This record gives sequence, structure tokens and C-alpha cells, in this order.
Amino acid sequence: FSVLDHYNGFVSNSFIKQDINQINLLNKISLTWDEYNKNNLFFSKKKKKGIYVYGPVGTGKTFLLSLFLQYSKVGKKIHFNHLMNRIHDKINSNQDKNKKLDLFIKEFCKDIKIVFIDELHIFNIVDALLIKKIFHVLEENNIFVMTSSNFQPNNLYKNGLQRADFLPFIKHINESYDVINVDSETD
Repeated sequence: FSVLDHYNGFVSNSFIKQDINQINLLNKISLTWDEYNKNNLFFSKKKKKGIYVYGPVGTGKTFLLSLFLQYSKVGKKIHFNHLMNRIHDKINSNQDKNKKLDLFIKEFCKDIKIVFIDELHIFNIVDALLIKKIFHVLEENNIFVMTSSNFQPNNLYKNGLQRADFLPFIKHINESYDVINVDSETD
């Protein structure tokens, strides 16, 4: 039973309409996940650390990534705003914020292999700097990161204050993640 069988079950029960772009996305996610799990030292540097899916509202990003996450049975989903609120609550003191962030991420990702951060968007410098650290800690702990966003990576935090400090993160996403545009017309 594959994630495509799961998707096709929704189609056959008339919950959704079949869309080739959505099927292609599920195939790409599955391929990237399978490659990530291969133990091949030669290709380990080329492995993608996750998936960054972007596109307009209503293209099925959240549904498809949630479907894959449910199929994988080894992950956890969190909305970006909820993640940031929880992190701000944990580190909202003057005492060793980096250590508190590391501990929170490690505890949050305990017993999982995939984290799905839904609706990634960056509108302030604090979140811009934190998200870089969050992704770094997730990757250090061998967590496969799936992200959905309405924004192409290059448009994250566009025209933001001190955006130059955020550009290395955008470069990292473009180089280390499978960046996929969902250009589906099916909502």
C-alpha cells in the first residue's frame, strides 16, 4: 500500500479530483524520502535534507504533505505560527536562549524522523534568525524537513529588515532541499 494508493482512495471516494501535478508531487516526495534513507556514503553529501513545497493557496500543498506524513507513520506536523509561538515561549528569558532552543527542538522531534512545518512565512527579523537555527538543529538530529509555503524561497522575508542576514538560509534551502512549485489548478 503506497501513498499513491492512499491518494487514489480519496479520488475513488470522490473526496478529491485527480490531478497529475499532485501525483507528481507525491512521487517526488517519495523519491526524495527514499534517497534520504539510503545508506550510501558516496551520495550522502548530495542527499536532500527535505522538501520545500510552495505555490498559491488552494493547490493542495498541506493536504498532500499531510497525506505523505500520515503514510510514513514516522512524523509530526506543526503549523509555522504554532511552532514559533512555542519556541518564543520556551526561550523568552535572558538565560541561554540557544541551549533552550536546542533542547526544545530535540524534545519536539523525539521519536520521529520527519517534521512537517506548514505555512512557512517570515515577516520579522526575529523569526528570520530563529528559523535558520531551527532548521540547523533539525538537520543535526537527522530529521527530514517538509515545508509548505505560499512563497518561493527567494521571496521569503522579501524587503525585510537586515534581509542580508537571512540570505544564507535561502541559499541553503535552494541547495539542500528539493524545492517544488505546486502549480495545480485543482483545489
